Amino acid sequence: MNRNLKLSLVLGVVVLMAMPSVAQKTPSSMVAAYDSLATIILSVPQAEEDLVRAMLDGHYRGAKALMKQGRYDEAAAEMALFANEGDNAIAGIRKRLVEGGHHHNAAGEEQGIYEEGYVLVTREAKKEMLASSTAMRQAKDDVAREAAWKEFAAFAEETLAE
Repeated sequence: MNRNLKLSLVLGVVVLMAMPSVAQKTPSSMVAAYDSLATIILSVPQAEEDLVRAMLDGHYRGAKALMKQGRYDEAAAEMALFANEGDNAIAGIRKRLVEGGHHHNAAGEEQGIYEEGYVLVTREAKKEMLASSTAMRQAKDDVAREAAWKEFAAFAEETLAE
């Protein structure tokens, strides 16, 4: 057999053998795009947690400022908003996320630690902070108000620190 013909046959076999492996390999641009999407998907829970923490921090700071100004009923309202992880508008968004299959704390919900859709505030913390809010509204003197605030602040600060 002619040497050129042999070389052509060998090269042809090598090319044919290489083709399936080339065809079976995902293009690197598609791998990079999927990797970027995975990064975005995996960062969503942290972004949600950061957003809720910022919202709660706003309610905490608002309650603290109102408390210092002697506006106790308004401070109590901010305390309740903290305990509920926001107002009715936020609850509507939380409901939409849950109905769409998004559960930030699915395992914690199953264990009864979190209410459905809650991100940071546990059932126990919510119960205690709502009790503090009620105590603030019902307080008749500064001693009772300060006690209600201290109880709330302890749970709020723990929640924000986690």
